[in-house]
Amino acid sequence: MYNKFFINFFKIGINDVNQRLDNFLFKNIKNLPKSKIYSLIRKGNIRVNNSRICFNYKLNINDILRIPLINFKKKNKFLYLNKSIIDKFVNRIIYEDNYLILVNKPSGISVHDGNKVRLNLIDIYRSLKSNKYLNLVHRLDKYSSGLLLISKNRNILVNLNNQFKYSNIIKKYYILVYGNWPREIYKVSKFIFKYKKKGYIISKKQEFYKNIKLKWSLTYFKIIEYINNFTLLNVYPVTGRFHQIRLHTSYIGYPILFDNLYGNRYLNKKLYIKNISRLFLHCNYISFFHYFLNKRIFFNIKLENDLYYILNVIKKNNIIN
Repeated sequence: MYNKFFINFFKIGINDVNQRLDNFLFKNIKNLPKSKIYSLIRKGNIRVNNSRICFNYKLNINDILRIPLINFKKKNKFLYLNKSIIDKFVNRIIYEDNYLILVNKPSGISVHDGNKVRLNLIDIYRSLKSNKYLNLVHRLDKYSSGLLLISKNRNILVNLNNQFKYSNIIKKYYILVYGNWPREIYKVSKFIFKYKKKGYIISKKQEFYKNIKLKWSLTYFKIIEYINNFTLLNVYPVTGRFHQIRLHTSYIGYPILFDNLYGNRYLNKKLYIKNISRLFLHCNYISFFHYFLNKRIFFNIKLENDLYYILNVIKKNNIIN
């Protein structure tokens, strides 16, 4: 499938300084499996300044990358964006300036590329904006929705990542869970570890887990309303771990609606609502310090229409007994 027919040379600019070589290649070489990229690095087909290099090498200004150009049988999936797709994603932009874009991500689309992903959000905006430097600042699950930050250059990306690292960016979510959430539970704090494509929780940092990378997580919960046998909550995750909110709610026995990975599949099936196949997980609020504008800004959006529809259905019908 892969036919090398000549060599490309890339000169590293300011937007890619300190980026790992493998991450740079993942972003710039589309439709090529990660395993193939690592293989090209290992065999010396991809070089930096005409030298063999390790995959985790951090790029410097004016580095010269030698990359074999790959001839793909598969056509560029973003070459033909029809008007309906363009309008849909342009209308999802909440805020934009010279440094970043804030979008209201719809449910049902992955934020980045993957082996089984035909269309992803970041590449759509790169195509719409004709800007290959657009990068995700953080992520949202495929079947969740809400506010998502995209950086336009390396400097703002690093700054916002540092704000996330030190919990200076505040995000809040709406969630709907099965059961009447106990009023005494206003926070959940657990250790999380990721194995393959799923997250797991342990109560204590036990000796058994000494070889597993554990990450502490903390989430605050505020009850908005009890609706029959469901609870609508506002959620504030202090940390940003893998599937954190979904793991915390499931662990204490109140899973999010339509979460087929950590939730109750029996109840999800019983609650079946026509044309709804998404998590009731929506990022409605974000606040961060805009370094280049020298001020803190915040945004607050409403629930999506399909989430309002779910609320109306369960208000009218006591479905889960």
